Amino acid sequence: QRQLPGRVVRQANSVRRPLPLPLMQRWIFRRLVAPERRAAHRGFSAAVVNEAKKPVIVQKFGGTSLGTPDKLEKVRNIMATWHEKSKPIAVVSAMSSYTKSEGTTSRLLAAADAAVNRGRFGPIIDRIEDTHLEIVYSMLKDHKIKEVAREHVNGELTHLKRFLESLTVIREISGRSMDMIVGTGERLSAGVIAAVLQQEGIPGQYVDLSRIFDHLDASQTGFRDIARQRIHEEIQPYLDEDKVPVVTGFMGHVDKGILEGIGRGYSDLTAGLVAAALKADALQVWKESDGIFTGNPTKLDSARLVHHVTPREAAELTYFGNEVLHPYTMECTIEKDVPVHILNTFKPESKGTIVDARATHPSTGVLAISSKKGITMLNIASNKKLGSASFMSNVFSRAAKHGIKVDLISTSLVNLSFTIHETVTQKQVQEFAEDLDDIGTVTVRKERAIISAIGEGMRSVRGLAGMMFTCLGEAGINIQMITQGANEINMSVVIDMKDQQKALEAVHKTFIESKPAEE
Repeated sequence: QRQLPGRVVRQANSVRRPLPLPLMQRWIFRRLVAPERRAAHRGFSAAVVNEAKKPVIVQKFGGTSLGTPDKLEKVRNIMATWHEKSKPIAVVSAMSSYTKSEGTTSRLLAAADAAVNRGRFGPIIDRIEDTHLEIVYSMLKDHKIKEVAREHVNGELTHLKRFLESLTVIREISGRSMDMIVGTGERLSAGVIAAVLQQEGIPGQYVDLSRIFDHLDASQTGFRDIARQRIHEEIQPYLDEDKVPVVTGFMGHVDKGILEGIGRGYSDLTAGLVAAALKADALQVWKESDGIFTGNPTKLDSARLVHHVTPREAAELTYFGNEVLHPYTMECTIEKDVPVHILNTFKPESKGTIVDARATHPSTGVLAISSKKGITMLNIASNKKLGSASFMSNVFSRAAKHGIKVDLISTSLVNLSFTIHETVTQKQVQEFAEDLDDIGTVTVRKERAIISAIGEGMRSVRGLAGMMFTCLGEAGINIQMITQGANEINMSVVIDMKDQQKALEAVHKTFIESKPAEE
């Protein structure tokens, strides 16, 4: 593991702009810092008490918050502010200059594809190098720090080029090989950001999680326990030395490769595991978004920012279309009761959204509306050769065999309808449908959308399903399936994908715009 140099004295002309105190900072002050000050007034040494009680804050920075010197300067200022009052740990994604499609991870995937097909991957690697060296040469003034960071970038990319050259001969790529390629993005990012912190006089410590597991199966029960233990062993020693760990959002090796085993939001999962492993006082997720909204603000002009949500609400919103957090992230933090604060890198004064089991908000009605498109709906009518329990058992055992991921389910004695997750291929769906021919008549409907109304307060409101039927009916939209769980936190309907926008507007107007805005 490569280590970047230690603490460097702040340069005389370095200017740090103070950041306003957002909601999470005030929350941590009240919970942890203020009691320490009271202890100091009672005769204890404030310095000793504060140092011992400094909260551990895990800060996750997305790629689009990191990809240019201007953006990274904002991240540096955020971390500098938090370093004064807490023990921060940064978990970073691969850098993206402006959009994910132009980001390092997308470029690495393109380079891998070019290598396997014996194409030219050199120009792609050159663009990755340019992104990182621009930051090295524009933000690092100390010669020693600059040289170590430059060697870090060159070393990672030299190793990557050699590996890609071998793929032009092999012409196939395994999950482990893809992990080696994809993980390059986070290794580059973490090494450069650690150097940027050192330039500021903050003892940034590069921490590479790429090889902490020989094998981790994310589909197996208990994988988070294994991950937390290894992560704790890797990071805790640096906290004990008062370093500021800058951790790769990529961790490996994950069975079948991290993209297949976890998905593109894997760095959010890493941040959640780090927060749980270090028993952090909070996980901050810094993005380009202000937080969680009552609807997708790119689709609904009337969407409002929600300041407090419960973990169950966040988990439902995440799974059913809200892309702020990876679903696994919520599971990690719920298990260890770590509050999550979603904040905007470019508007650090914004209140953001706090995800906390102790969250309080209006106790009645729907909190937010979410949607997913590109859904396939499958219906199977039993041929009655099997009892109802055997019929459903057969259907779902075959779904598991074909790798079918189910979102929503609606059942009757002889009929079963469910939606299939958008990541499942049509080839898988077709093979699954053919496998069901001996137990019933199968109908497959493609290009569907799910509209979900979510909120802990829904259970206290009568007639919500009727309101959903009425508002969609008045908008001329046909409901093809409706589900509501026993926990009464999510009510979802399936409609034609072409009606998605019209349905979002109608449901948001009915359930959200009719209520006063949250303060």
